[in-house]
Amino acid sequence: MLRNVINNEHTKIFKRRMFWVELSLMALLVIGFQITLYAVLRGSPMPAEVRLNLTQMLSWPNALVNILSYTGGDALGGLFITILVGAVTAQEYTWRTLQLWLSRGIPRQHLGLGKFAALLLPAFLIVLTAVAAGGVITAFLSTQVNGSLQFEQLDFLHLAFSIVRTTYTLLPYAAFTFLLAVASRSTVVAISGGLAYVLLIESILTQVLGLFDGPISQINRFLPGSMAKNLMSLNHAPGGVVPGSLTPMNAAIGIGIWILFFLGLSLFIFRRQDLSE
Repeated sequence: MLRNVINNEHTKIFKRRMFWVELSLMALLVIGFQITLYAVLRGSPMPAEVRLNLTQMLSWPNALVNILSYTGGDALGGLFITILVGAVTAQEYTWRTLQLWLSRGIPRQHLGLGKFAALLLPAFLIVLTAVAAGGVITAFLSTQVNGSLQFEQLDFLHLAFSIVRTTYTLLPYAAFTFLLAVASRSTVVAISGGLAYVLLIESILTQVLGLFDGPISQINRFLPGSMAKNLMSLNHAPGGVVPGSLTPMNAAIGIGIWILFFLGLSLFIFRRQDLSE
């Protein structure tokens, strides 16, 4: 039953033009960023240390990790997954397709859980698209900068785990937007609220909480964006830890708690909603 819900949701998501526009836009942005970095490297005088950093950012294998750094939950990936989740979830209320599923005897808990679970694959594809597009352009740029790809330095297993970790950091924002969509039944509220959190609210909270001393200032460490940075530090250096922050393992657990909290609250609200209106 749950599998049928997930398969049906995948079919609907993959038929949406918006999803493919998002993937295309992600690819174009990643390619544009890399070309811009290359133009800066070639066209601007700079200290040797800065030039070395830019060269590494454009060259395999560091280029692929650099791409992941701006496709996480607190970056472009968070924006794209928020828009997607807000649209596909809230529009179900407008189109009254929820009532159709429930009329077939699907329990509300299974329906809500299946709809959220179906978002995992699109989230993964958003990150994978960025890596694929970035990998192609940086493969070319690597040959221009270094004369070769340095293919032997690429650790495919580490890259695969890094993609999964990055996808995982998108899920708290997906769950938060899912909650907004269920609670408000409004596409506008879900998307605007989710984007406001990604772009403004979390950064403002971080700055305000940083003004305090003692335990209050430590709350920053438990925000989804901060924990995403800690977890994604493993992308750059296996075993690395951001000084003064949670360990990557604790960050992963904290992210999971946020996901379960938002999803649990969404299911609680959904179970009690009157869908006859």
